[in-house]
Amino acid sequence: MAGILFGACCLGGCSPTINLATPEPVKVDVGVRLDVYQKTAPTKAKEEQSTLEVAANRRLRAPDIQKLKTAGVIGENRDGYLEMKTQPTDPKALADAQKLIKDENADRSFLYLAKAQAQNEPLEIVESEYAKMWSDRALPGEWVQKENGTWTRK
Repeated sequence: MAGILFGACCLGGCSPTINLATPEPVKVDVGVRLDVYQKTAPTKAKEEQSTLEVAANRRLRAPDIQKLKTAGVIGENRDGYLEMKTQPTDPKALADAQKLIKDENADRSFLYLAKAQAQNEPLEIVESEYAKMWSDRALPGEWVQKENGTWTRK
């Protein structure tokens, strides 16, 4: 009877000690890729304009943009914006081209952002869609940037 009592005590109250401590903290290596894009938000003046006003300004600018595209001065980049490809040697022509690019890109940025917000999509998706559209619409001989960053004449 004493043996059974001793065995019951040992089984019920005698449990081995397990040490869970480690000599060094557990380390976990997690690889993360983080892409950060900074886009220039439309200015306060642009926000006060309507989409119709921006569209009207773009229509007025379109013939001058087409002339510069045909001449190989500007091209459509992979983000849906205009970019200078060949700088004019005449300082006035260079300043005019730079202003045209700046104004057009500001209007495009305004429209892209408005569409992204309306459709609840990331701005980069809208820019990518427009970049493809501009590239598809480019005429033979115009500069377009491929998704991998290389420039080519269509």
